[in-house]
Amino acid sequence: MLERIHEGHLGIDRCKRRARQVMFWVGMSRDIEHAVRACATCERYAPAPRREPMLPHAIPDVPWLKVGSDIFEYRKKNFLILVDYFSNFVEVNELTSVNSNSVIRAMKEQFARYGIPNELITDNATVYCSKEFRTFLSTWDIKHVTSSPLYAQSNGKSERSVRTVKNLIKKSFDSGKDYYIGLLNLRTTPRENIDSPAQILMGRRLNTRLPTHHKLFNDIVDRKKNHDAVLDQQHKQKIYYDSRAAKHLRPLRVDDKVVIIDGKNRKSAKIVQPAAEPRSYIVEDQVKRRYRRNRRHLVCRQNIKEGQEQYERATDGRFAESDLTGASTSGTGAVKSETAPTNIQTHDVDTRSAEHSGDSKPERMASIHSVRQSFTRRQGHRIEAQQCKSYSLLGTLITP
Repeated sequence: MLERIHEGHLGIDRCKRRARQVMFWVGMSRDIEHAVRACATCERYAPAPRREPMLPHAIPDVPWLKVGSDIFEYRKKNFLILVDYFSNFVEVNELTSVNSNSVIRAMKEQFARYGIPNELITDNATVYCSKEFRTFLSTWDIKHVTSSPLYAQSNGKSERSVRTVKNLIKKSFDSGKDYYIGLLNLRTTPRENIDSPAQILMGRRLNTRLPTHHKLFNDIVDRKKNHDAVLDQQHKQKIYYDSRAAKHLRPLRVDDKVVIIDGKNRKSAKIVQPAAEPRSYIVEDQVKRRYRRNRRHLVCRQNIKEGQEQYERATDGRFAESDLTGASTSGTGAVKSETAPTNIQTHDVDTRSAEHSGDSKPERMASIHSVRQSFTRRQGHRIEAQQCKSYSLLGTLITP
């Protein structure tokens, strides 16, 4: 019966509404929920969770204490980018090769110029996860934070800077201009209500190809004002992002059964432990491989084994082929009594008296009392209770 209700692989709510049109039994909603959650096909095609509200990075009140990094390629040339989270100042190095030693050498050059950051934010590229790179960070006393795999937006500052710088280099090449002039202009252009990245980082205005009065180079940079403006801008971005159908997802617990969503692929796994990064978890698949994934890439599901066991208990000996339609007897519209389970009700009302059904009145009243007690114990099943009240127990109870 549950298989017929779930034909077409509709969701839990639709299956309940479909079943309630024609039938009812005690615990029907619970049984439908277990059956749908135990469906392997529905699990395989489960949609990805909706995005959660934005969780902004903390912005330090001193420049170059928190830096993001990424690598990009253009015209077969590889570039390393470093961006300051406070000032938005961007540094770009052309790499001779994409390996840890080349990246470390470029970073040392920048850190010797601007100072050593407290925190470095990167993705999980091989160059950032190698033993050499970890040793370098440990020696220079830099905390390393990586974004969750397949979740680039947690390293959004670097990703946006890559897009900006890549477009700048592309346009400079196409127009035959020196892209270093473009970088200078990018660094010396103020944002809305915020001083230019160069002013915030260096505390002074840089000279450019635009004619500038010498008195302007004496301007004092108000770092607190700029920091407040950056936080205000970040808050506005969060409000706009969260307004577009973002919602919190339920935190997962150890041993929760989940489905990992990697693009179009689906893989069953379980939660091993929460990761150090926010909204991230260490998961283990069926072949004991472990991954780190963001909550948005994990669909929580009921334990499949438990769901199948409850599904089997719900169907074992309770339903027969004729239960779905319940063929009517001539002139009465009653459901066949020899195949119907004792606790199932349909909208076909049996108006026969106790004498015609062969039941004695005491036995029938005892059965009715038992059903009423069952409904009383199930007050939590609000929908079943309301539906039960809409029927007459005397008219709809079916006994063998």
